Amino acid sequence: MAELTEPTDLSGLAGLVAEVLQIPASEVTEETGTATTAAWTSLRHVQIVSCVERAYGIRLTAREARRCRSVGALRAALTAKREAL
Repeated sequence: MAELTEPTDLSGLAGLVAEVLQIPASEVTEETGTATTAAWTSLRHVQIVSCVERAYGIRLTAREARRCRSVGALRAALTAKREAL
């Protein structure tokens, strides 16, 4: 998996989420998440968070990870982490 550097790049984040969920990236939107996508299970959530942390070089707290229940929430968390650096 390539190193991602721009948290606002939805295409990169969408590709990562799609890869973990094993769905086409074209199906991933800001709203894709636990409430809208059956493939986004609790196990996949942990895998998504882990992949996002590795790809973007950040660490999410347990609370932040629990709040990241959609692609939009993930992107917002990534943006906040980058701005805090």
